[in-house]
Amino acid sequence: MVAVLTIALTSCGGPRSAGPSADADHQTTGPTQTLPASALDETALPAAGRVALRYTLAARSWTASTYRAKYGRRLLLSAGPLRRALEQTRPTREQIASYRAEDARLDANPLEATRLLESPTQTRYRIALFERSRAAGEVVRQRATYLVELRRLRGRWFVARFTVEP
Repeated sequence: MVAVLTIALTSCGGPRSAGPSADADHQTTGPTQTLPASALDETALPAAGRVALRYTLAARSWTASTYRAKYGRRLLLSAGPLRRALEQTRPTREQIASYRAEDARLDANPLEATRLLESPTQTRYRIALFERSRAAGEVVRQRATYLVELRRLRGRWFVARFTVEP
């Protein structure tokens, strides 16, 4: 049970990196934009924000039955080293069986999306969620914040880095 709760509380579905990208384009082309919880609607976000939100929810909202599908969603929305790391950590039957045995799940509701950086080829969002994790009858509720860095490749936005904000 401790292992499942630890995964549910701390796992982002891949390695966590710290700090900005070494090759980051730090030119912002617009002001920081925050959408409050009452206005947080995926359709109100620009394309990059929608991808950031979709990836974050796929990583932080799952059940034993949906875990593989959410993993697949993250693969489709990611690129570069993040995608390669995800490919190396495919969910195993044992992992899914453990989640099922512990009746583990993680539910996340978006609270806020803040655009921190925007350029033609890169953007960065801070996504705040209210998370509720459950495993073996234990429930933990918390507010969590994630930094999502996206890169524009072939005319589409992909998540290049996904980290929990301390």
